[in-house]
Amino acid sequence: MKLFLRFFTFTYLLLAIIFAGCGKQTKQFPNGIEVRDISMRLQWIPQYQFAGYIVALVKGYYADEGLNVTINPGSPDFVPLPLVASGSDTFGSAGPDTIFMAREKNIPVVALATFFQASPVGFMVQRKSGITAPRDFVGKTVGVFYGDNVETEYRALLAATGVDRKKINEVPAQFNLEPFLQGRVDVWPVYVTDQPHLAEQKGAEVRLILARDYGVKLMGDVLFTREAFIRQNPKTTQAFLNATLRGWEYAVKNLAETVKLLAEYDKTLSPDQLAFEGRETIKLLQYGIGAEKLGWNDPQAWATEQQQLLELGLLKGPLAPEPAFENRFVAAYYQK
Repeated sequence: MKLFLRFFTFTYLLLAIIFAGCGKQTKQFPNGIEVRDISMRLQWIPQYQFAGYIVALVKGYYADEGLNVTINPGSPDFVPLPLVASGSDTFGSAGPDTIFMAREKNIPVVALATFFQASPVGFMVQRKSGITAPRDFVGKTVGVFYGDNVETEYRALLAATGVDRKKINEVPAQFNLEPFLQGRVDVWPVYVTDQPHLAEQKGAEVRLILARDYGVKLMGDVLFTREAFIRQNPKTTQAFLNATLRGWEYAVKNLAETVKLLAEYDKTLSPDQLAFEGRETIKLLQYGIGAEKLGWNDPQAWATEQQQLLELGLLKGPLAPEPAFENRFVAAYYQK
C-alpha cells in the first residue's frame, strides 16, 4: 500500500509538472500576440521627433493591444541598430541609410514604417555670414557629425552641387551650439525640427540650407526590427505598429494636446520648444506619400535613397530594396 501511495504521489507530481509546463508553453496573450514585453529604442532623448511612440504609451494604445512597452532613450552610447540587432531592444528608430548599410553587412534588420518621408537634416548658418548656398561652404569651417545619417546628407549635398570637400575646413560637430553661436563654426548640421529654434532663442538669426532643395532625396526616421522577430512574432509586430500609428495620427491631429502630454511625460522639455518641433515634425511626416498614409514605405523613395548611397560609395553594390522594408503591416493597419 505504501509503495502504491508513493507511486501514485510520484505520478501525480510528475503529471502536475508536465501539465504546468504545457500551460506555460500554450499561454495566450491578449489579441493572440506572441510576446507581451516590448522595448523601443529611440535615436535620442524624448522629444516631438518620437511623439507617436510616447503618445501610444501614455494614452494606452500599446496596452489596448495587450503590449507592455518600455521606451528607452538613445545617445551616442546607446545606438538603436546594434541594440536591436543583438536583441537587447525589440524595435528601434534609425534612418534608411542605416538599414541599407546594415543589410549589406548581413545584419538582418528590416524597416516596418517610414515616418519621416523627408530627411530632417539641414545645415544652419547665421544670416550675417553671407552664406546662402553650398558653394559658399568653400573656405569656411563646417561642423560634421561623422558616421551617421547627418554625414550622409552632407556628403550627398556636396556631391549634388559639385562642391570640393577638400576646400572646406571640417571640424567634428558637437551637441553644444556655442561654437556656432560664437562664430567659430560657420555651418552647423542640425535637425530642422530642433536646433534652429534653440539658436534663435539665444539671439541668433539663422538661415537653413536643405539638401532636398538641391535634388537630394533622402528620407528620415524609420521604425525597424529584426527579420527573425517578425518571422517568430507577426501578431506582436502588427500590434506594436497598430498602436504606434495611432499614436502618430493623434500627434499630427492634436499638436497642442501632444505638446502638453510630452511636457508632462518629461518635465525637462519646454512646451515652447515642443510646439516648434511639432510643427516642423508634422511637415516631414506628411511629406509626399505621408500626406495620404503616415508611415508608408514608398518603394520609389527607397530605391532613390539606395541609388544615392551607391553614388556616394556608401554601398558597394545594389541590394534588393524590398527586403530592407516590409509594407504588409502598414497595409494591414489601413485595411482595417
